Amino acid sequence: MDRVLITCERYTDLPAHLSVAKQQKLGLELQEFSDPNVLDGNWQGLLDQYQRSLDGFAETLTLHGSYIDLVSGSPDKKLVALTRERYLHNLEIGRELGVSAIDFHANYLPLVDHPDYLPGWVERQVDFWGLLAEKAGGYNITLLLENMWEPDPGIIRQILDRVKSRHLQACLDVGHAALYSRLPISAWIKTMGEYLVYAHLHNNHGTTDEHLAFGDGVIDFPELLPALRALPHPPMLSLELPTLDAIKASLPYLQLAE
Repeated sequence: MDRVLITCERYTDLPAHLSVAKQQKLGLELQEFSDPNVLDGNWQGLLDQYQRSLDGFAETLTLHGSYIDLVSGSPDKKLVALTRERYLHNLEIGRELGVSAIDFHANYLPLVDHPDYLPGWVERQVDFWGLLAEKAGGYNITLLLENMWEPDPGIIRQILDRVKSRHLQACLDVGHAALYSRLPISAWIKTMGEYLVYAHLHNNHGTTDEHLAFGDGVIDFPELLPALRALPHPPMLSLELPTLDAIKASLPYLQLAE
């Protein structure tokens, strides 16, 4: 059976998503705490609401971390400090919610073509994520590095190989890989290898990051899903879809518990 989660973008969507998750025995990925306006507002009140609503929820719970304009690999130490502050805030929220994993974007910038950029970026990322993974380990939370604009899976693999922490693993976003890389998704699966413990699943038409249901774009999910299942330790599959209709349309592609 596939280990499946569905994403919930905001608290107002939670009752309907929670109903489907309980009925189908699916996990939940909460995404609202990635919004900087939430983190700078009454996030504690919102957290209390989530905690009350999720009391007794027995399936896997994960969190999507902050990502908007954040740069953990920047040479500007003040920008890195801001990024770390946001991520540590997410870690504290994740600890309060009892999540098993938090997903963060790596945010490599492929348009920067200076030969020193990638080596320096990797070096700074190793320092950044090594310390954060140690902190996450104390909370028994796994951090997930997700591809966004990276054209090659080896970019993220370099960080994971050097940090070598069981609390820092990989999230493959198949929609991003299809859009921003010329390599087939099969190459991403192979390169990420043993680090691949989580996947964001959604489709697009190859031009914009549309987050469509599985049958509505250029990604061949009947071909992709068996490749993920064939891994020695198949990853958790998170349906990163904006509506419950798109989620329900995609569930038949998956092998769910009876």
